[in-house]
Amino acid sequence: MDDQDIKTVRSPRAIERSLERLYEARGHVWLIPDDDPDFQGQVQVVGNESEARRLVLDCPDPVVLRHVLNAGRVRLQAVVDGLLNWFYSADLATREEGGDCYLSVGYPEVMQRLQRRAAFRIDLPPDVPGTLAFCPSPPRGVTSGDVVNLSATGCAVSVVGDKDPGLKPGDEVSAARLKVGEGIDVRLEFIVRNRRPGVGKSVVYGLEFAALPPRDSQLIDREVMRLQRLRLTRG
Repeated sequence: MDDQDIKTVRSPRAIERSLERLYEARGHVWLIPDDDPDFQGQVQVVGNESEARRLVLDCPDPVVLRHVLNAGRVRLQAVVDGLLNWFYSADLATREEGGDCYLSVGYPEVMQRLQRRAAFRIDLPPDVPGTLAFCPSPPRGVTSGDVVNLSATGCAVSVVGDKDPGLKPGDEVSAARLKVGEGIDVRLEFIVRNRRPGVGKSVVYGLEFAALPPRDSQLIDREVMRLQRLRLTRG
């Protein structure tokens, strides 16, 4: 990834506006301990105290909360206006109001932002295998292909020529199983958005996920974030 893909934001007003939009969208934030990047929890933004320059989050479950508070420094990662933003903070505190627990985070002095929306569609690394098995309608037998890239809302799948079911943009498939690494194993439906030639005799389908249960949607989103973080680490 080129350095120009990442923008460093230092303007207090710009940071405030970004966090305000995150709150207005009732967005979610990933809490990632700096000393244990494989451990993470997702919480919703429930308040923005601009005068005090603090963002208010729902408390995560007790295990995640304890891990986060003991970490010393935490990476907070969220999508704002369709772009991945993140910052680090050691200024975290819990508080209770009306019997509910909240996590208060001080505004950062510096925030990082990915400039390209395309960065959210992650090419799978060689060491992260991905497959999609599906049964076109009407049933023509099970077809499987390799996942080329993955996003929170869809994926691209490469199918070898003799296995190509001949799907067209707009076709819907209601029986599919997506497996990516050890983190994703879900059943889903999808809509074909595009079809293009692949390498050699293969064909690549661009697919949009449909009717995903919230739990599976969060699972895929979490894995995309993990792969994005891995990509940033590897450069």
